[in-house]
Amino acid sequence: MKSILVSVLIFGIACGSSLFGQGAPPPGYGVMGVPPPGYGAAPPPTVPSYPNSLPPPSVTPSVTAPPAYADPYATAPQPGAVSSYAPQGTGAYTAPPPGAANYGVKSGPDMVNFNNLEVFYRYMDPKQKDLDGAHTIGGALTVALFNPLYLKFGASWGSGPGGSGTVGGASRADYDFASIQAGAGFHTPLITNKLTFVAEAGLNYSSLRAKDSALSFSDGSIYIRPALRFTPLDFLEVQAGVTVSSADKYDSKVLDLSTYFRVLPMFDIGIGADFGDTTRALRTTLRLRW
Repeated sequence: MKSILVSVLIFGIACGSSLFGQGAPPPGYGVMGVPPPGYGAAPPPTVPSYPNSLPPPSVTPSVTAPPAYADPYATAPQPGAVSSYAPQGTGAYTAPPPGAANYGVKSGPDMVNFNNLEVFYRYMDPKQKDLDGAHTIGGALTVALFNPLYLKFGASWGSGPGGSGTVGGASRADYDFASIQAGAGFHTPLITNKLTFVAEAGLNYSSLRAKDSALSFSDGSIYIRPALRFTPLDFLEVQAGVTVSSADKYDSKVLDLSTYFRVLPMFDIGIGADFGDTTRALRTTLRLRW
């Protein structure tokens, strides 16, 4: 019996202590619709806001900025140019006018060229009455060095009959004529690229031998030749030069005039004439350029 009373007493003390610690509830606590004290005093939680427009694009002087979108869900604007560069593969190509000269054909080296080979036929007419004209063939090779220098080598040979009279006591003595040339020169444009000045200097050896006659000579000399080369058109070149030499038995001064016509990108045909102290000559030339 005692043990039952002690247990009841301990349980009562524990419940009293619990009620004393909690205290009385505040007025209105637990009433529907009435929030507890302090509710809503703290600020509401913040939620990050999202922008309604795209950030401004980076613009460079060569690129146009794309249009801004005020609403990402709005209807997109009509497409337009975004970059100032033309789309790749669509350059501003314009076809040449119909009938343009040399359209679609490789033009080849310039006509004023210092890498070429010339082969010519030359009819030489001595001013001396005892000799008829001589048929001469020859060639010349021009090789460009470092700009603006070049080398030139040439040779020619021909033969002709004597005149109706006598040559040194022999009647109609046939004769042979030969010459060899080696020189170097330089070139530079004048005023315009269509006009080129050329200066050349070198050695020349000429020989004339008449059969059964005392009329013969061998003459070595030093020569200089200033000249002008003019290209008024892409397919036309005009040359004019004066050769002055130390020769005393052959032409010491020769004026030469030539005209070349381009017939292929690297091939020309030329005609010309030489006017010297003792001879006159007409030439036709084939010239290969590279």
